[in-house]
Amino acid sequence: MPAATDWGTDVETTTTPRPAPAAAAPARPATGPAALAVVPRVARPRWLTAYVSVLVAVDTIAIAVATMLAKLSWVGFDTDEFHVRWMSIPYPALLLVTVPTWLVILALAGAYDIGPFGSTAGMWTRVVRAGAQLLAVVALSYYLLHLAMVGRGVLAAMIPLAVALTLAGRAAVVMVVARLRRQGRARRTALVVGSRAGVDAVVDQLTAMPQAGIVPVATEVLAPGPGGEAAHAGVVVAALARSRAAALIVAGGLPQGQLRDVAWSLEGTGVELLVTPAPTEIGGLRSHIRPVAGLPLLYVD
Repeated sequence: MPAATDWGTDVETTTTPRPAPAAAAPARPATGPAALAVVPRVARPRWLTAYVSVLVAVDTIAIAVATMLAKLSWVGFDTDEFHVRWMSIPYPALLLVTVPTWLVILALAGAYDIGPFGSTAGMWTRVVRAGAQLLAVVALSYYLLHLAMVGRGVLAAMIPLAVALTLAGRAAVVMVVARLRRQGRARRTALVVGSRAGVDAVVDQLTAMPQAGIVPVATEVLAPGPGGEAAHAGVVVAALARSRAAALIVAGGLPQGQLRDVAWSLEGTGVELLVTPAPTEIGGLRSHIRPVAGLPLLYVD
């Protein structure tokens, strides 16, 4: 891993928030620009970009080493060239094909999709799936391009080596990131809102698992109002503006339909939204499950 890589700190850079409205929140919060005005914008953390860049670098080294090891193990040091139709091509030139092909296949398999918190969930199966896709590409190219002179053993050995070295390199990167997170780096701050039981459960889980990369910096318990109704979405947005957190975790407690108001108020702010809702609460929202610290959180896009 490059020594100059800046993994950042656990607090994201934000712009200065605009003043919150002085009047009391209405019964139904605004869902347009007025709601956006109270939420500070959050920039993408530098460490997240560095994380993906390091994964790309590790994968590049893995496939390059796999290619050359496969060549040495099957044809030795004496053979420097192979023939494709009428052309003589040096073996090192294989890197110009294998490296970009492997990176593209990994990207298409979702191996660089680490989410907004650098999650490694599903990373290993995606790499293995990419290896199977690489096998299919190599098999097709072998017959279409007449690559018999490359050496069937070279191509056959390269694929498992590429998968194994990629997994090993990524495991080393994950260990480094976990160590950084134990030191308080490469993390994102979060506001946890919801019912008392839900908030306590989420905070306890995140505190016990720093490797999740989420630091709960503030909480807001959504208690029913005097009329027996649950707290409005405006309370959540105001709490987020005060905490200046980079993520919002909703652990229940919002009345039906107001989760959508919260999601709209975060549009364009860069603040990530994760929820642990009942299925009826996420109707009409684009979401998918990302396991975070053992919690079945829904990441709302």
